[in-house]
Amino acid sequence: MRRAWPGLLGAVLLVLLVLGLTGDPLATDTRDVLRPPSTGHLLGTDELGRDVLARLAHGALATLGTAGAALAVSAVVGLAVGAATGWRGGRGAAVGRALVDVAAAVPPLLVALVAGLVAGPGRTTLLLAMVAVGWLPFARQADALTAALRTRQWVLAHRALGAGTARIWTRSLLPELLPTAGSLALLRVPALVNTVAALGFLGLGTPPPAPEWGAMIAASVDHLGAAPWLLAAPVVALVAVQTLVSALPRDDGS
Repeated sequence: MRRAWPGLLGAVLLVLLVLGLTGDPLATDTRDVLRPPSTGHLLGTDELGRDVLARLAHGALATLGTAGAALAVSAVVGLAVGAATGWRGGRGAAVGRALVDVAAAVPPLLVALVAGLVAGPGRTTLLLAMVAVGWLPFARQADALTAALRTRQWVLAHRALGAGTARIWTRSLLPELLPTAGSLALLRVPALVNTVAALGFLGLGTPPPAPEWGAMIAASVDHLGAAPWLLAAPVVALVAVQTLVSALPRDDGS
């Protein structure tokens, strides 16, 4: 039963997502303002009479989509930079590692806040700001692994046989780097989703009236007493995503 509950939770969320995507997240109805959950509106309606389930489902595409895109770009950039510095070695690589360490100390939320305030709110600004710091952990990991791998006997043997750098990378290094990068990406999913939601809460994400989980939480604050389901829906969704990610198997056997 313990192993089955993540699948059950995922199935429930998938059903709700499909049902929500069939609705219009922007359709308003002044006759159905702040209605509690019912058969007509499974998660109730908001202050404009919009269906909360429809907004939650379409907001999942915005929140999770932005986090996923930022994660994918960050992983590619980080792997490329880290593998390059780890393979090269020397003083230049040492300087690059020092710069990466300094940049990694800057809170990602702070970078995203500054970018949002300078360039204005929007998904593109948010994505670029998250990638600007999101690639650093991947670079540090790839650098350390590549530096250790390039002195292995089988890599030295490939070099002695005349194999080029591109062939060694594609045939030998990438198969070693990708599994660990995948595990790191999985670990970073909850933090990235929370960052997207936090910036949406602060008004720096996708502009309204487009649905987004952080913006939904912000809009619910003024109606906590009359309509607690407005806050409960996106918060439970965020917790569910993190719960599912934590239940996924990893290389360490957890």
